[in-house]
Amino acid sequence: MKKYIVSLFIVFLTPFILMCETYVMLDTNTVKEGGIIKISLRSNEPLKATNIEFMGNTYQAFYKKFDIHDTEYVCAAVIPVPLGTKGTKKLTIKYLLKDDTEGVKDEKIRVKQVKGRETTINTGMINDTFNAKMSKESTIIKSIQDPITPVKYDFPFMKPVEGITTGNFGDQRVYDNGKAAWRHKGWDIAAKKGTPIRAASSGNVVSAASTQSCGNIVIIDHGAGIYSMYYHMQKVYVKKDTLVSKGDIIGTVGATGIATGPHLHWQMNVYKIPVNPAEFLTAF
Repeated sequence: MKKYIVSLFIVFLTPFILMCETYVMLDTNTVKEGGIIKISLRSNEPLKATNIEFMGNTYQAFYKKFDIHDTEYVCAAVIPVPLGTKGTKKLTIKYLLKDDTEGVKDEKIRVKQVKGRETTINTGMINDTFNAKMSKESTIIKSIQDPITPVKYDFPFMKPVEGITTGNFGDQRVYDNGKAAWRHKGWDIAAKKGTPIRAASSGNVVSAASTQSCGNIVIIDHGAGIYSMYYHMQKVYVKKDTLVSKGDIIGTVGATGIATGPHLHWQMNVYKIPVNPAEFLTAF
């Protein structure tokens, strides 16, 4: 993890010296498309405001904890890098101290391409009517992710179910002889029907519903713009507004919706942008 002392303010208090420091820490400056940038801001006084600018969007760092050992306030942000991003992008971190002193740090983020495989899937379900229904459901699912709430998550997240990977994030999917095509936005894990599915991290259930395209679904809000999605479930054991902890069983593996066999489609969105779930399996 890279560490920067962005600003250093010294106030002389006879006979003591008080040093006010604010640090910006990035896990990496090189990320794959569909990846995330993990940012920590640490200061020995509370930050009044934070803004992180990346690819035309503005994000917020959220208060996470007070580190008793280092006597520092810790804020964190997870920034999404959309699929299709390439080249070098500018990331700007701005913060405001309680005395209105502003700090700014610019970073260059190098984005690598993902070489996903192309797969052809025949479901016999895709037609114009189905596509229209799927588009409407997608709009509803996006609107569920509108609220940006305080941090609830606990890194690292956990894999919701054990099984065989049948679809990687970023793969090119072609359905029913070209009637639909898109890059895969999640991680498909095949498992026996009825296998328990667990919450990847702590959060609040914001949807437990049945859809035509994604089957039975659960969506969990983990705070800071991070949402996890669980699709094609057989049974759903939670209801909307249920608070869950990491590892809680939320349902079982099924083959509902567009599915050629029992599996879990596990998707992670950050500010509504799909990112690779594997990025959440490491500490932060």
